[in-house]
Amino acid sequence: MTAEAPVLEITLPPLHTSQREIAKDPARFKVVCCGRRWGKTMLGTVAAMRGRGQGTGALTGGRIFWVAPTVKQANEGWAYLTRVSAPIPGARVHLADQMITYSGGGRVEMRTEGGEPDNLRGAGLDGVVLDEAALLKHRSWDQILRPALADKQGWAMFISTPQHFNWFFDLYEGAETDSTGTWGAWQYPTWDNPFIPEGEIDASRRDMADEDFDQEYGASFTAVGGAIFKGLSGNRPFFLRSMPANIELARSGVGMDWGTTKQHQSAVVAGGRMASGTVWIRSAWLSESGSSDEWREEAVRCKRDYGANFARVDRSQSSELDRIAAKGFQADRGTADVATRIGEMISLVRRKAIFFDSAGPGVVALYNRLCAYHRDEEGKVVEEEDDDVDAVCYLVSELVNPRHIEYPAKVKSAYAESSRWVAPRI
Repeated sequence: MTAEAPVLEITLPPLHTSQREIAKDPARFKVVCCGRRWGKTMLGTVAAMRGRGQGTGALTGGRIFWVAPTVKQANEGWAYLTRVSAPIPGARVHLADQMITYSGGGRVEMRTEGGEPDNLRGAGLDGVVLDEAALLKHRSWDQILRPALADKQGWAMFISTPQHFNWFFDLYEGAETDSTGTWGAWQYPTWDNPFIPEGEIDASRRDMADEDFDQEYGASFTAVGGAIFKGLSGNRPFFLRSMPANIELARSGVGMDWGTTKQHQSAVVAGGRMASGTVWIRSAWLSESGSSDEWREEAVRCKRDYGANFARVDRSQSSELDRIAAKGFQADRGTADVATRIGEMISLVRRKAIFFDSAGPGVVALYNRLCAYHRDEEGKVVEEEDDDVDAVCYLVSELVNPRHIEYPAKVKSAYAESSRWVAPRI
């Protein structure tokens, strides 16, 4: 008679109420936006070990990645995992590889992005915890980790404090509106954790700027620490709205920035100024194809659809000015000084004299990037995913402070002929 294998009972750390709600939810992909010290690392630890269902956690034979932006952030998750795993029979900690294996054949592997998504490649994952997901590159999830879950139909948990209106915000919004049950979204401030003393939170509130506290402790997307265009994030319904059909624009144009990679994309932003000085942003286009022909054709589309008749281009693309002018644009380099461009945009926001057409192609995504445009702790502008931000600032600078340009007769004639714009029928 064969003796039955002994049953091994493992008790994981208890979770507080909102953590338990998330852990028990059957959603395959969970997006958790939370304040500092809410308990996201403990929730991630339990998820990595228990998984989403039978056979998908490290304790039941699953292969799990724990992904963090930096080594320092990964070490915090590592400390939790090693502490919780220490009393589990058969658990082995592999320090050199930052991996923990369990008697059932499962394991948790720590991976650090370090700004290079390719560092995260690995096939056949049962699950992944993306720690401080908002600080990771979107490509890390979209092109690297998501495909690695496909063959085993693995799960993912995104745990993060919000970082402006970046891809994590888009992910959260998509999960929140998902009706299939595949995705789930939760948002909890720090004070939802019953183990954090109220006095500690009050002390942090006194020591921090309001927008920093709201983001870091309140888990608020609308508060952007270090935001350059502060008025935009807190007043979305005012600035981001559908453009009325009876609006007349006295002058229209495009701002343009050309790029050839995902890190530096081509951008064309169209808009115009009313006689009163109010500016409307109508279209925003991004492409990583690297085709200058597509870039110029998008400007031509804006001329046709919106009556754009001038183009302000990044100075590094000065060699393109003649080609753009030949399309019938008043073409010139955009304002070179970053501080000047930013100041002109800030002035419009403060005067509430700029609006973004929510129905325009790409405009909502541009608006989110403007909300996220910020300075670091040293006061330097963080120039990430800002190609359309640069383009809109070139456009706005020309609308606010227009320049007169003389053209050769041939180009001037072409411009005059192509500038006879008639509003399209709608």
